[in-house]
Amino acid sequence: MFKKSIMLESCICSFHKLASLELQQLLMEHANMILEKSRLSYDSVKSIMTSVRRLSSINIENIFAYRSHSDINDMCARLNSLKKESTAAFRLFISNSTKTLCHSMGNPLKVAEDIIELEEENDLLNSLLKIVTFLSNKYATAASIAALIGDCQYPETSFVFDEQGSMSSHSSYRKEIAHMARYYRLHLGSFLAIELAKELKSFPSIYKDNRFESIIELYESGCADYIFNFVVDNINNTREEKLVTPLLMNLDGNKKVLAIHIYGDEKIRLWKRWGDGYDALYDINGNRSGIYMEATPFFNSVAII
Repeated sequence: MFKKSIMLESCICSFHKLASLELQQLLMEHANMILEKSRLSYDSVKSIMTSVRRLSSINIENIFAYRSHSDINDMCARLNSLKKESTAAFRLFISNSTKTLCHSMGNPLKVAEDIIELEEENDLLNSLLKIVTFLSNKYATAASIAALIGDCQYPETSFVFDEQGSMSSHSSYRKEIAHMARYYRLHLGSFLAIELAKELKSFPSIYKDNRFESIIELYESGCADYIFNFVVDNINNTREEKLVTPLLMNLDGNKKVLAIHIYGDEKIRLWKRWGDGYDALYDINGNRSGIYMEATPFFNSVAII
């Protein structure tokens, strides 16, 4: 059984490597065709093409490859450095209306979308976002393959339509895959929208730095999601909003789960199965943890991105 699992992973990896090269070329040709018809300058077209190439080059298969516990521990210093930058990038936009880091992420995107609409470039953005939609579907496929060989939490009731259905509030691995793909699309789309807006005349200089840059870097580093959660530690009686990212981990050689890295952790302390909620975390020894997380509520419309 173990050998069959290794063979399956190897076949999947070989297929993706071949397909990725062909798909990247297709996406670049599509972007070039769109941008050549636009009113943008040569330098602007070149800049946006660079951004498209970067997004299409993110190694999705690397994100959804299971790593050992020790290998992920070696990544933690780099992850903390990126998360420090990312937290600082969005903290600037916390205000009376956007009271959390999660909500503040909507601010720079809203500005970019307003500028794009003002300069009547909505059609161009929508055409470019076709690329992001394509990439998010590829992301969902890779996540589904990873869950296929991973440890999963199944819903208590077997509703077929449980990804977003109101009939079942229970967590499931299918909902988790849908969440990952949706937020991948939102993050890549936000990055690309801001890159387009930066090339337009009325874009305000205060927003010249793309705040979603650090999110892209975390995906490039192997993180499978990007979430601001309120981390509740019952042992130390603390509750603080922190940047949380899952990474795929092969625990004890045969248990394929999601390692949970919290900003500030020098080593991985927590993990969960695919589909487990963030209120059902385990420590490395397999015991239920005293740490759980509360997802930031999306009450503020500015934050819904």
